[in-house]
Amino acid sequence: MRYDLSSVADHLAEALRLAEESLRLDQAVYGLDSRDELSLHELLAADLSGPYEVAREVHYPSSPRASRSERLRCDLVLTPRNSPLRRDTATATLFDPPRQCDPCDALWLEVKVAYQFREGGVRHSGYGDQWQSAVVEDLRKMEQDPLIHEAALVLIVFNESEAILDKDLDLFETVLTLQEVLAGFRQVRSIPILDRIGHRLCTVALWPTIQRQTE
Repeated sequence: MRYDLSSVADHLAEALRLAEESLRLDQAVYGLDSRDELSLHELLAADLSGPYEVAREVHYPSSPRASRSERLRCDLVLTPRNSPLRRDTATATLFDPPRQCDPCDALWLEVKVAYQFREGGVRHSGYGDQWQSAVVEDLRKMEQDPLIHEAALVLIVFNESEAILDKDLDLFETVLTLQEVLAGFRQVRSIPILDRIGHRLCTVALWPTIQRQTE
């Protein structure tokens, strides 16, 4: 495997830790758990752009003939420093970087967020669904793309305790097994956050996909 997923998980957790530290220093009224999914994507991409080249909202490479509006997109794609992703939608020019990374040599990441509580400390009625249907579909589309050789699901979880986190992670992996989705051993990093609406823990959980099409 070209990419060290343990290091990727460390970088993601560090981005969240620094953001939480900044919010505490600023005595912010709203915390990390008030950010929506796209806002968290931006935060994570900014931190990852140090050790990697980062591309956001990239079309999946296996559907170049579909119209751009119909093509599935991946949240974040990582490539080695100074070797940006080669896009199939871009026309080659003399000003292109001399070294570009093909899709099969990149790390494709789908990033999803699950919140146990909503604003006001109300339990999020969709918390369980956030762990299941949409996340499973993201794993499926990554593992079945023949032009993607390395990929992973990143789940950012906001909840109240490690005990609940451990139970939910185990239940989620049971769902993956029942859905016949192939995923490797998870990487988990947790940081404490200031309790504003019931969340005391922010966790990065990362599962590598096992590509069905890769020989």
